Amino acid sequence: MKKLYKFLWFLLGFLLVEEMARGQEENAALWGQASQSSTYGPGYGPEKAVDGSLASFTHTNQETNPWWRVDLLKVYKVNRVTITNRPTSADRINGAVIRIGNFLAIYNNTICGVISTLGASATTTFSCGGMKGRYMVVHLAGNLKILSITEAGVYGYLAENLAGAGAAIQSSTSADWFAEKAIDRGLQQFYTGCSSTLNETNPWWRLDLRDVYRVSEVVFTNRKDCCAEQINGAEIRIGNSLENNGTNNPICAVIPAIPAGESYSYSCDGMEGRYVNLIIPGDKKILTLCEVKVYGEGPCLKRSFVKLLFHSSNDLTDSTMRENVLKQLGSALADRGLTNVTLRWSQTPKQEVMRKVDADKRRCDRSMQ
Repeated sequence: MKKLYKFLWFLLGFLLVEEMARGQEENAALWGQASQSSTYGPGYGPEKAVDGSLASFTHTNQETNPWWRVDLLKVYKVNRVTITNRPTSADRINGAVIRIGNFLAIYNNTICGVISTLGASATTTFSCGGMKGRYMVVHLAGNLKILSITEAGVYGYLAENLAGAGAAIQSSTSADWFAEKAIDRGLQQFYTGCSSTLNETNPWWRLDLRDVYRVSEVVFTNRKDCCAEQINGAEIRIGNSLENNGTNNPICAVIPAIPAGESYSYSCDGMEGRYVNLIIPGDKKILTLCEVKVYGEGPCLKRSFVKLLFHSSNDLTDSTMRENVLKQLGSALADRGLTNVTLRWSQTPKQEVMRKVDADKRRCDRSMQ
């Protein structure tokens, strides 16, 4: 019994610490992986800007458009970026641009700030206003440039993984490799906690986010024991349609291959959708996923409640009649250009019987007044 109490105490303690950590801003750069366009020599590597020390700095070669980047490994809502300049040759950072985003292509990311000038050993802070991204990049445009940084900090909060609150389904299931194992937040091992379809034609896996979101990035982790090719060629599709099991939605990206046990991210650039689909086109295919994470903003579904009075001889308490009315309303809205609309009854219409008065009776009433 004592052992049980001890286990519960540690479990509760872990959950409490995790919850506290979620509410605290952190310097995500300290846990990231740094890289740069080139390295001047030993001792000037990209990691020097995220080692927490002011005694060293990064240094690229003299080149065209040098850059330095930190991969935060996860998507963050970035509030601010701090840059500390080197103690000598301080002008080498002048004009550098800071960008936040999910793209390895530098110019596809969003500008947070521009370093016009910065004194020797000085630190400056740039507000990024909660910009979302996995990468923070500092780049210097022009020829014969050298980029050098003493320390870089990226402060913000870990963005919410939307997949955890979703519901997963797949075209078929191999043994106990259920669809929901791909969104269990890595609680299972990569070789026992994965989803997998049977060997079939056009296998698919679908995540219902339960609301419409603007999806910025999707991250996939491949199995590591074997069969890494079972994700090759998978199409990532985002949208609101369940036609053909959701596999007709627009394509975000195609996964050529992911090495065994590794995680790759794909930017969807704010595509709107409730469903995230993966499908491998072709015969005799198996789709296996070990972890799926989805990041984005929303929900962006706007709900409105409208009270209507219908003059109808039809019984609207009948479900078939109600569906016909919704179809007619949908067609009328579509004629006015409102196509991305979902209509449903919030409650069953109440029937009210109106007394019919004939024309002769109305004339008689008026003559008597």
